[in-house]
Formats: sequence, structure tokens, C-alpha cells
Amino acid sequence: MDRTIVMLIGVVSLGVTLGIFFFDAELPLQSFAEDNSVHNPPKTITYTVIAEDTTLEIAPGTRVEAWTYNGTIPGPTLRATEGDRVIINFINNGKLPHTMHFHGDHNEKNDGVFQEVLPGESYVYDFIAEPAGLFMYHCHVMPVSEHIRNGLYGAFIVDPKEGLEPAREYVLVKGEYDLEDQETWTPDYVFFNGYADQYWNYPLPVKTGEKVRLYYVDMGAIAAFGFHIHGTIFDTIISGIWENKPIRTQTWEVSPGNAAIFEATWKDPGRYLFHLHGVPEEKGTMAYFDVRDASSDAVDGVEIARTKSIDMWEWQKQITINLQQPDANGEITKTSASSSGHSQHAPASTEIDESQIVETNLCDVETGSAVPSSNKSYYPKFNQANVGDTVTWTNKDVSVHTITSNDDLFDSGMMMPGDTFEQKFDDAGLYEYYCMLHPWMTGAVKIK
Repeated sequence: MDRTIVMLIGVVSLGVTLGIFFFDAELPLQSFAEDNSVHNPPKTITYTVIAEDTTLEIAPGTRVEAWTYNGTIPGPTLRATEGDRVIINFINNGKLPHTMHFHGDHNEKNDGVFQEVLPGESYVYDFIAEPAGLFMYHCHVMPVSEHIRNGLYGAFIVDPKEGLEPAREYVLVKGEYDLEDQETWTPDYVFFNGYADQYWNYPLPVKTGEKVRLYYVDMGAIAAFGFHIHGTIFDTIISGIWENKPIRTQTWEVSPGNAAIFEATWKDPGRYLFHLHGVPEEKGTMAYFDVRDASSDAVDGVEIARTKSIDMWEWQKQITINLQQPDANGEITKTSASSSGHSQHAPASTEIDESQIVETNLCDVETGSAVPSSNKSYYPKFNQANVGDTVTWTNKDVSVHTITSNDDLFDSGMMMPGDTFEQKFDDAGLYEYYCMLHPWMTGAVKIK
């Protein structure tokens, strides 16, 4: 081969090699993740999450009954990288059945719906974290909205395995609470991270020029309202899924059970509000960013997010704990109506239509009873037996139920699918009962 051609090929090859080297050298790989986990092989991450009943303050002077994961509303923010194995050791120390339902990809046994965990029992969720994005977890025991409103929810972040650009990161989980009716469309409070207007008194610190990444989850039940950030047009990653391309937004609506990731930057120092537009801004979602210039010697990854991200969740969590002051023995704020406890949901006595009474000692909890719209309940709804007879109920539904008398004379406790409960009646009379977990389910036994 001609020597000139050989030299030319050599020069070109060297140029390409150097070009590739310098191109790679310009990629800020260290900026993707402060723990340098980019491109690391998948790992196993284990969490312990405990469902426990307590009382919390959700606004100054307002203490409420709460069903929680790990003692606060919301529960802990769980985080993994795409492809990681996630193991959740779930322990139910509450008084009612609970689960952990995760949004995202997983199989049925890790879906947290039919595997209801009874008080005092535990369950292990074991799945691969995918896809990359922002998700939520919550209790899925029916009535789901009541379990969620009482506090059983949290955020689950799955980072892309290729990493993210550096940012100061915050987590905002929208919740709701009503002091009298946890299934109302007009709750008394709408808040971020379990406490009304907490980020008005404790604004979120930001530095000019740095990217702020907000992981926003809507765990409410009311209609979608626009999430608005002042002083900037921000990027929105729709539904919090990283494979979705960001769009430029001034306000973005997120509906219940959905999420979004917002990224914003401010050039000038100042106080810039964020809140839900509309009625919720008057019910506890008013907040702001305190944007200030960074000092010339600000530490990267500690005081400003230049090439290293800053995770602010622990800072946020401590503020929430200090405000909520968890206390299992705390005295809840009194209202004109009962609180959300299932034990206070015994229905009023109803008139019995004699034509509906069936003479039998056997009753079923019908399939589908846990869903209010199914119009299923106990069958027969009204049955008749004789003094000295024993009546047997069988749970033919896929959910947990109870047979609880209105006057506290009998209570089956938690009946798993397929369980039976027997009650002997020694005296004549009308014995009304209901399901403590699904109080729209009512029945009666007439003893003659």
C-alpha cells in the first residue's frame, strides 16, 4: 500500500480517536447523580414500612386521627434506580386491614389490592423498579378514598439508570382531610406533605440559576386543579414518566392518582409563590420559594446544585415531623360530627320490610360487596331464625369484612375471604348489624 495512504489513514484514525476522547470528556457524567451511581449494575434496596394509627396536627391547633405509614402524612419517600430490585417489608400495626399499592410495572402479587394485610400481620413486596419516573403508593383497601384521606400514601421515585441533570430536588405530595366526612367532595383542608400552608412559614430555599426539580404527586380525591409556579415558565414531565418529553408550561393540572415532575429556574432573587389555583389555595396550598444568590464560595452539592444534585426530602421530612407532632395518645380536635374512625360508623336503625325477610340460618357476604356501586351486601339482607338457633355467615367476597352488631352484642372480627362466623341467639328480638370496614353494608336477623 502507498506509504502516503497509510500515513493518511493513521492521521485520520488518530483524529477520530482524539475527537471521541474529547467529546466524551465534555460530557458532565458526574452531574447526573451525586452518588455516582450512573451505569452501576442494579442493586437490591430494602425498606421497612409500618402502618400505624396515631394523631397528628394538620394545621395550627387542629389534631386529627391519622392512619399512617411510619407515623407521618405522607409516608416515607421511597427511591430506587430503574432496574433495581425493591423489597418492602410491610407490617400492619393498625386496627384495620391495609395494603401498599404501587403505581408502575409489577405483577399481581405485588399490586397490593387483594392481598389485604390484617392487623398484626405482615407482607413482603418484591419487584423490579420500572419504568423510570415518579409514582405513588397508597393503601387500596376499600373504601380506598377513606384510607388515603386518613394518611396512607406516599411518593415512590424511580431514577433513570442513565442518570439526571443536577438539580435541587423537592417532593410535594398533595393530600386532603375533612374533620367530619372523609368522603366529601369539599374537604376542610387541602395541603402539601400533610400540613396546611407549611411552606409559607417554611419556604423552600433555592439559589438563582440552579435547576429546581419538584416531584409532585396528587393523592387527593377532588377534581384536578392547576399547579402554578410564579416568576417562571417551567418544564413539565407529564405523568412523571421520564420517557415523556418535557413541555413548557405556566400552570399544569394534575388529577387524583397522577403525578408530574416540574423543573424550574429563576434568574433573579425573590419570593416566588407556588400553589394550586382555585379553591385549594385558600385551604392550605399557599407556599413559596425563597430564591437567593449563592455566595462565591458556595459548596457544590451542599449549598448549590451546580454539578451535583441536592436531595431536600430529609429537610422537608423533619419540618413535617416538627409540625405534625405525632402522638398516638393525642386528643383530637372536637367537631360537631364524628371523626373518620370506622368504629363510629354504625348506621342508624332501619325499618324492616317484612316481605324481604328470608327464613334461614345461613347468610353470605356477597361477591363484590366491598364496592359501593355494586349494590351487593349481605344475602339475605334480612333473615329470620328461632330462639336458640345459630346463624352462620360466610364471606364469599374477595375482600375482608366484618359482622358487627349495632349494639355491640357480637362482632366477627376480620373475616378473610372464605371465613365463616357463627352467632347463637338466645333471646327473641331484632339484631341489626353492619360491616365495620364498609359501613354501607347492613343487615338484620329477626329472632322469634
